[in-house]
This record gives sequence, C-alpha cells and structure tokens, in this order.
Amino acid sequence: MRPCQNCLSLNVPCEIGVSKRGKYPRKKSARQQTDGNSVQLPASSAKGGNHSFTVSAGDKSDAKESHVHPIPGDAASAHPTVFFGESSPLTVVIDEGRRSPEKGTNEMHMTRFHYAIPEKLDAFNTRDEAFRAHKIKQEGQLRADGAFSYPPPETCETLLRAYFDWFHPCFPILDCAAVYESYVQGSMSPLLLQAILFIGVSLCTDEVFARTEFSVRYWAKFLFYSRAKAIYDAEWESNKTVKIQALFLLSFWRGGPSEERDIRFWLGIAIDLAQKRGMHLMSKFPFASRREAGLWKRIWWSLYTRDQQSAAALGLPPHIRDEDCDVDMLEPEDIREEAVGGQSHFGVQCIEDLSYPAEMAKLAKLLRSIVSTQYSPLGPSSNGASRAALHQQLRDWEANMPLELKLENATTPRAKFLAGLLHMTYQNLYILLYRPSFLHPPDGDLDSQGQIALDAATKSTRVLEDMLSHNLVQHGPPHLITHAFSTLCIHTIHFRRTSGTGRKLAEHRARLCLLSLQELQKSWDLENWVLNLFFRCLDDRTARTLRPVDPTAPSPKLESRDLVSATPDVFPSLNIIPEAGGPTLNTSSQSAHTQYPTGDISAPSDWYGLFNFADDYTDILGAAPSHDASLNLQNLEFLYRFL
Repeated sequence: MRPCQNCLSLNVPCEIGVSKRGKYPRKKSARQQTDGNSVQLPASSAKGGNHSFTVSAGDKSDAKESHVHPIPGDAASAHPTVFFGESSPLTVVIDEGRRSPEKGTNEMHMTRFHYAIPEKLDAFNTRDEAFRAHKIKQEGQLRADGAFSYPPPETCETLLRAYFDWFHPCFPILDCAAVYESYVQGSMSPLLLQAILFIGVSLCTDEVFARTEFSVRYWAKFLFYSRAKAIYDAEWESNKTVKIQALFLLSFWRGGPSEERDIRFWLGIAIDLAQKRGMHLMSKFPFASRREAGLWKRIWWSLYTRDQQSAAALGLPPHIRDEDCDVDMLEPEDIREEAVGGQSHFGVQCIEDLSYPAEMAKLAKLLRSIVSTQYSPLGPSSNGASRAALHQQLRDWEANMPLELKLENATTPRAKFLAGLLHMTYQNLYILLYRPSFLHPPDGDLDSQGQIALDAATKSTRVLEDMLSHNLVQHGPPHLITHAFSTLCIHTIHFRRTSGTGRKLAEHRARLCLLSLQELQKSWDLENWVLNLFFRCLDDRTARTLRPVDPTAPSPKLESRDLVSATPDVFPSLNIIPEAGGPTLNTSSQSAHTQYPTGDISAPSDWYGLFNFADDYTDILGAAPSHDASLNLQNLEFLYRFL
C-alpha cells in the first residue's frame, strides 16, 4: 500500500486507523450530522483516553459550534450580528434596545450598533448544495495538504506548555479553561491549534525542541504557520473570535524583507475583524458575565499593544487610533482566569501574570503619545513642555508600578522574565523620547537630555544581562528585539564618541546586546542581513572592535539550512519535502532519539561570522561603506525599522 502524503512528510508508518464509532458513549448535538470525512486532531493524554479529535464535514455550521468558545455565547448565538458605528445611517432610524425584527424573535440587541444577519445571508448557514459541495472539496484539499495533521499528543502538550509558560502571560488572548475543555474533548479549532503550536515551537527551549520529532526549528515553525495560513485562506473557520486570536498569533511570523504577509498584514486583518465586532467600543456594550468582558478586553489590549509596538519599530502609522476607541483600561481582574484542571501544560497563573499585561497596555499608550509628538512626519512638537510632560508621565508610571513587577522583588524565573520585559519596554520609551538629543547634541557635547537616553540604554543592558544569566532572553516576544537593537545603537554611537574606560564599557554593553540578539534569533529568525547592514554602517575600526573576526577574512560558507530568509512561497505543499540536501522534518520513531542536531537553524554557531563586508549594499544605503572615522546615523535609523 502506498503511504499517504501526510505520513511521507512526517516520515512515519502509514496505518489505517480503526474507527471508535459506537464503542464508547459520545454526546452529540441535536443537529449534528455524521459524514465519512472528518478532521483528525491529536489525541489528548489529559484523560488517559485513546480517543481522537473529529470535526464533521457534514454540517459546517454545526462543526464550528463545537469549537472552543472564546467567550460565552460567541458560537452559541442563534442570531449572528453585524456591527455598524455611530456614523452609519442605520443608527439614525433604530433606537437603542429595539427588538430584533429577524423572524419575530424577542431577543434584544447588545446595543444599537449590532444588527442581526438574516439566515439566508449567512454564508455558513446556507443550505445551497453547490456551496456545501465546494466546502467539502476544500476540506478534502486541506486534508490532502496536511493542514489537519498534528504531531503526537506528547509533542502537542510539550508545545502547549511552552505557549502557556512564555507567550500567554504576555498576551493573554485565550480563555484557558475553554481551550483546555475543547482540547481534551477533541473539539478544538484546527486553525487555533495550528497557530498555538507555531508559537509553542518558536519559544520552547533547545532541550525541549530536541525531544520533538523535528530536526530544524525554522521548518517546524514554517510547517505550523503554513497549515494555519491554509486553513484561514480556505475560510474553514467561522468563529470570528477564534479567527482574531489565530490571526494575532500568525502576526508573529517573521518572513523575508519582501514578504507581503508580514506582521502588519496579519495584525491588520485581526484588528479589522475586532473593529467589525465592535471591540473598540466595548465600553458601550453590556456583557453577560465578567468572564466575557474580560476576554474581550484582553484581546483588544493585546492587539493595541502589539500594534503600537510594531508601528513604532517600523516607523509606520498604527492601525488603531486612540480617538476612535472607547475601551476601559485593562485591569488585573480582567486577566484573572479559572484554574485549569491541574494540567501543567496549560500553565498556572502567578500574581505577576495579572499585572504585566495591564502595565504593558499603559506603556503602549505612552508609546503612542511619544511617537505621535516626537516622530510626527510633520515634524516633532516644538513645545518642550510636551517632552517634559511625557517624562513626568513615565515617572508617574514607575512610581505606581506593582511591587511584584519591580526588578528587586523578582525572585522566580517567571517574575524575572516579566519584570525584565516590562523594564526593557520602560527604558526604551526614555530612549525614544530623548534619542534625538543624544544623536544630535548641541555644540557636540552630550547634554543632560541626551544623557537620559544613554542612561536608559545602560539600564536596559543590565536587564538584558540579568535575563541572559537566567536563560530567559530566548523566550522574549519580538519587541524585545527592537529594544535590544535600539540599545545596541546607543552604545555603538557612544563607543565611537568616547574614550578610555567609557569606551571599554560601551564595547562591553554593545557585545551584551549582540549576545541577546543571538539568543532571540533562536525563536524569531532575526534577519541576518539587517545586522550585516548594521556593521556596514559603522566605520571599519568600530566594526572590527565589535566583530571579533577579521573583516577582511573570507566569510564562512553557510549551508542552505542556515539561510533563514527563505519564504514559504517556494514550497507548494504544506507537507514540506525540500530539495535533496535541504532541511527535513524527521519524525521517524527510530531516529527520534539519535538524529537531533546540536545546532539550530536560527542560531548559527559563528554568530559574528555572519557579518562580513563582501556584499555590496550601496543600492540600499545610498553610499559605499565609509573608511574614515565617521558614523552614518541615518543608516542606523534605516536599520532600526527592520528589527
């Protein structure tokens, strides 16, 4: 018998599963239909059972109702609604609280902004046979491409643990209890699960990754990302909140510099869907429970925080404007969740988990204020009072910081991790606020305002050093890359300007930043070409000092697996079968314990050797690399956008 495409891609024996139908009690919904086509998800070991996850293709709308319910009533609502804002003409003629005219129902709208969609216009409820046949054909194609394939249960739980240990405390967009329930019952959304596994395989430690069936981390990430992307493109998922959650996770994919589906693409779609649901005006809505309201707020403020961070890093306008929103500030009580059945891979909330997202949301608001006043395309605010006012707001935030997030009070790895991320973000705001004064000091001497930026960079380096000593940097979110690179630029410029002991300290701090970027590369595929350009922006003497290899020596030859800038478009199938000699996903049980590389595609052993001066970037930088004692600050500003 010829093995199927999924088993070929994972290099595992191809066996026909034995149906469990009718051999154990199963609760079915009243409208559920059976069909020979079903989506296989990994069997959870949480209950010790030998069951499999199935999603029937017979009735698409019923299958979606069995998916994880991120908020009570999200998928259970009998009448889906559409949101129209204040300027819509519909709000003129429909009073708040007017009863829904749909089929004479007595249910009330959430507000005057939500209107019921007639069933005949709801694509997922249509009974058109041609449409249903098309959906079944799409499902067959997804299955053939491996979009519904998963690693063994133990690997899934390992990656889930990494997700809930390192990512969920930073961006608590999921209802852990609902995800746990759907996971053990086998009804979890394939789109959401693939997206979670993508984040989990990105953040797990090297030791944990070596115990999985994958040999190369980058290709494992690409596999889960591509499967989730294919499910989304096929419009398989109808639960809108699940879509927002999954799209938010997909925004952490870091492709090549010319890839269109980057962070802004996925994040923009997620924000657009959230606004279509009215999340940006949720203060006007009544919620059935605190749990429901809390999840909406956590999702919205995660979107807002990520949007402001990415917009500031790229020098682009954010998708979300404060003047369009009416959402209460995130509070620790909004983040508190129910305990999850004692399953360690779904994480346990700590006290710092409740405070961190709320404080990051406050800093995101301050970030927006700093960027809009100091980096406006129309020119920075000429009023020095605005900078002083922002400085005071930063000091007020620090004075009111929760005790559990102060660096001196952080004793556990989780506390050190979250406190370190928070303080890195805080110090980066000082760098942003005073960076112009540091880059262009009056009379060539660093004044008190420029010194604030340098002091903030020094404090950031101390935080990075502490996180490095506890092996925590690798698990940081992508905005830590921006903060580390921003700090690196400050120290590099100071290294060039100073002498003596100050110069040696600046060199040491710059090396710590480079070491941090090396650790972050394990998780987020830091673009090597950007750091290559960074060294080309420096004068030769500075570059030779920070880069321990001789810049005139030939650069080491990189294998194809070390080139992390490859884009998914070159692989037509989700079951990745690269060309001969390329990376493979080896899941053979015989080799699972013997063929694990000591290195990682995202962490080349010769880190500094990647940065050579053999390439010509004149077309990008606009000038040949300088050989004098100058330092091109404009080029550093250009590079800052890409990290």
